[in-house]
Amino acid sequence: MKVFYTFGSDEHFPFCGGWVEVEAPSMKKAHAVFRAHYPDRTPGTLNCSDYYTEDQFKKSDMLSTGNRGAFCHRKLSA
Repeated sequence: MKVFYTFGSDEHFPFCGGWVEVEAPSMKKAHAVFRAHYPDRTPGTLNCSDYYTEDQFKKSDMLSTGNRGAFCHRKLSA
């Protein structure tokens, strides 16, 4: 499965806008991969604005218009 982690304008996020795509066998594993590269600032809280499954993400307009003017920053896999 693919999980898309999006970012807002908080200066403490790894990026301003855009997203990181993680391919993994499960949501739990995708979160672990994401956390290995972008650790939680607050324990138990992912260091992103939100996350989406591939189906949810495709239903948004971010693939074509971006997120806050940015697109995919990085692709990771388990």
